[in-house]
Amino acid sequence: MNRILIITAGVLLLAGCGQTASQQAEDNTQADSAAISQQSVTDSVEPQQVLDIQTMGRVVATRYADVKFEAALPVSHVMVHNGDHVRQGQLLAQLDGYRQENAIEQIQREMEQARLKMHEVIVDQGYDPEQMGSVPDNVRHIAEVKSGYQLAQSKLASARHELTTTRVTAPFDGIVANVTARAGQLSQVGEVVCRIISNQQMNVEFPVMETDLQRYAKGTTIQVCPVANADKVYEASVVEINPIVSDQGTVDVRAAISHPDGLFDGMHVTVISINKE
Repeated sequence: MNRILIITAGVLLLAGCGQTASQQAEDNTQADSAAISQQSVTDSVEPQQVLDIQTMGRVVATRYADVKFEAALPVSHVMVHNGDHVRQGQLLAQLDGYRQENAIEQIQREMEQARLKMHEVIVDQGYDPEQMGSVPDNVRHIAEVKSGYQLAQSKLASARHELTTTRVTAPFDGIVANVTARAGQLSQVGEVVCRIISNQQMNVEFPVMETDLQRYAKGTTIQVCPVANADKVYEASVVEINPIVSDQGTVDVRAAISHPDGLFDGMHVTVISINKE
């Protein structure tokens, strides 16, 4: 009887040892698998790769001008449309300048008559009007005043300036926007014809959480992606930080965009700050 009990206890002990060894082997296998999995994840992350910060921003033109009419006259022609590229001095709109052109012609005739009278005065003073270089300045001045030639010169300069007010030209190279002028309408002094935007100077303005502000020091390079074309990436450099924190805990940051071709004033963009250790 005792022998049977001893044999039974031995069998149970061996079974328990076998189960413990099997469970331990299984636990070791799982630990090894977890270690391999963790190592694979670690190996797949590049040393330079860290979490990027993205925020929404808006493109802002740094140079633009609202071109205005300088005279109250009928509009003869509008030469540009929204989106047109123009050069400095290019004609944008033309007012009816018949009155100004007619005034110039009349004053030019007056100047010719005054010039003949001036020559008569110079001859009376004993000088040759064909040799104006030899005529003393005081004699020439008297002749210009007596003949009315000096007054006619002033009137001609004024008439020519008035004629320039009938022509609206581009103040610098840029893109035309917000065209409001229409041919046939009566212009008003100070009324906006259109806006000229320089597409060579563009900034991006965007808010930054104050906890992330250290990533946007002046001179920091960021990436800008238009919402309308996420495949297009521009580089920008931080140039300005507004030293005020809003109620939402944000700070306004401005960055200058390099080579902003294809960007429009007011365009929405995604701003990406890549932090590298």
